Parts: sequence; structure tokens; C-alpha cells
Amino acid sequence: MDVPIILALGAIVVVAVVLGIVFAREKDPLRRATALQRTGAAVMAVFTVLAGIFIGGYAMQDPGGNTGLLITLAWVLPMLILAVGAWFWPAPTAPLLLALASSFIAACVWLAFDPAALREFISENGPVIAVSVVALSFPAAVLGLKRTALAGWLLVALGVLPLLITIIGRSGPVASLTAASVVPLICGIVYLVSVRMASGSQTSGNPRAAAA
Repeated sequence: MDVPIILALGAIVVVAVVLGIVFAREKDPLRRATALQRTGAAVMAVFTVLAGIFIGGYAMQDPGGNTGLLITLAWVLPMLILAVGAWFWPAPTAPLLLALASSFIAACVWLAFDPAALREFISENGPVIAVSVVALSFPAAVLGLKRTALAGWLLVALGVLPLLITIIGRSGPVASLTAASVVPLICGIVYLVSVRMASGSQTSGNPRAAAA
């Protein structure tokens, strides 16, 4: 079994265990929602670090040297800049992330119609689609601590659409993309559940405001 798949399966187990503990200890829905958001962000952060180590190690082996370092920095630095922007300036960063994710998904659709070119590009540059999912998902997870609902849907889209397009178009390797997509999808679902939980708590706790 490939290392990325092992990491993804490990993330699923960790999320399940943590959620079980949260729901057993916390009875207040708002606290549960906050705990869910932090859990999703933490799992996504850990997964990004581990995936980054794996991807960076692969790049340092092939092509290796300065080229491998530059390839790694080419996606790590923009990812970190977007993550910092999502934390300190969520309002302008949110539409930027949406635009980047939309462009990425559109590129997946376009490449699905030319799988030969995509396979050639991947053979020269590595699993670019899987790396792009990771690079966009981490800033989206950080944004989820500020704009939870938007980030939740964005993570679900990043976890589902590129993989679905690739499978339907048979335009690229599925294993690495599946491993990269599972954790963002789980994190997005966790965010959306937390939003639902928080809104339900506010509605039930303030029936007059809800009626108004």
C-alpha cells in the first residue's frame, strides 16, 4: 500500500476517534461545533505536513538537487502565503481561493479531454493534480476557522470534483489523487456539520429571533 494512502486512512481513523471523544465529553452544541472546526483544521494541518514531507522527499529524489527544491518551493510557498492570508485577511483571501479552486477544477476538466498530454506532463513533473489539491486545501482549512461554511463547501469541492473528473475522463493516476482528496473531503464535511450544529443551537436557543 502506498504511503499517501496509509496517511489518508490514518487521518480517517484519527478523525473518527477524536469526534467520538468530542461528542462523549461535550454536551453543548456550540462547543461541539468549535471542537469540530478545530479538529478538522488540525487534521488537515497534520496531513499537509506529512504529505509535504512525502512529496518533497519524492521531488528531492527525482529530479533531485536544486530542481527538486525549486519544484517543492513552487507549491509550498504559495500555499503558506494563502494560509497566512486566510488567517489574517479572510475577507479578501476567500474570493481569491474560490477563484484559484475554480480555475484548478476547470483545468482538470480541460485536461480530461487531452489525457495523453496530461500523462506526459505528469511523467515530467509528478502528480501535479494531487499536489494542487493539497496546496489549495490547506489554506481553505485555515479559512474554515474564520469562514467555516464557505471553506467547508470549498474543501468538499476540492476533495470530490478533481477526483471525479479524473476517474470519468481516465486522464491521470487515481491512487495519489484519492490519497490527496480524502482528508480535504473529511475536513470539509466536518466543517459543514459544525456549521449545521452551531446554527441549530442558535435557533433553538433563541426562538424569538428565529421566528423574527
